[in-house]
Amino acid sequence: MNLFELVAVINFPIILGWIFKHLKLFPDRDVAVLRRFVIKVSVPFLIFRNLYNADVSEFGQMLPSVTSLVLILVLTTVFVYLIRRLSSDDPLVSNSFCIGSFVGNYSYLGWGVLFYFYGESGFTRGVFFSMFFWPVVLMTGFTMIYFLSGRPTDKSSRGKILSALRSNALPPVVSALSAMVLNYAGVKIPLWLTKSIESLAGITIPSILFTVGLSFSLIADKKMVKPVALGTLVRTILGIMIGIIAVAVVSVLFPGVDTTTKKVVLMESVMPTAATSPLFADFIDSDKEVISGIITASTLFALVTLPLWYTLIERWSWL
Repeated sequence: MNLFELVAVINFPIILGWIFKHLKLFPDRDVAVLRRFVIKVSVPFLIFRNLYNADVSEFGQMLPSVTSLVLILVLTTVFVYLIRRLSSDDPLVSNSFCIGSFVGNYSYLGWGVLFYFYGESGFTRGVFFSMFFWPVVLMTGFTMIYFLSGRPTDKSSRGKILSALRSNALPPVVSALSAMVLNYAGVKIPLWLTKSIESLAGITIPSILFTVGLSFSLIADKKMVKPVALGTLVRTILGIMIGIIAVAVVSVLFPGVDTTTKKVVLMESVMPTAATSPLFADFIDSDKEVISGIITASTLFALVTLPLWYTLIERWSWL
């Protein structure tokens, strides 16, 4: 497929989801159920299928990918914290800017984009990159909240953190590790199970993109313009600078890092805001409408910028 066809394939289910939302064919409660099904059921099967069938030699790209995730999250968190006053003098709004800008949609929208741009090999790198998404995001997010609020999390907050970690991190990590072990050991699974895994895995990418469209919420408010615009800029444009730093560092630390991994890391660095960002709003004074505005605006803007970044990255000979 050419670039136009790739963009059309990615955007079609997103636009379809947006249309279904406006036709009110999916109430909010149905959207939440569909998203949970995708994250906790079909995504683990997609990860298992991909890593079980992957070339074992690709497993060596896991450590550079995970290291890149840590670098990108830490650097982005520090960056948005330092420039937060540019978004607003109101701490409520600047807190929202930080929450809505520090983490990208690496594993949800990111996997769909990487699958279409780089195929199964790119998706494998995407899985490696975001395998420990939740532990790293929770660590950086709550560290940022501590510096913003000046107070540690209380006992009930820590309970919510552990609950979020357990329910969201375990399924993909267990699926990935079990697939890699079976693949490396050469264990053959029954044909009926293979077919079942294929059928569940096959619906994942379109479902991810469809639910992205269902989540769009366009709200216009003057106070939101500056933080939303700055958050969108950080996530979809300025993020490439942090991606380049991450690639440079892992290239030194891991001489065996391949070109596909470098391209995936750069693409991940310019992903729009993660839909999970509002989780952190419960632990600090913030404006959830501003956070939702950054999520929607950065995702819409990314529909244009991601194909452009893909074209540019493909032409970077230094990779």
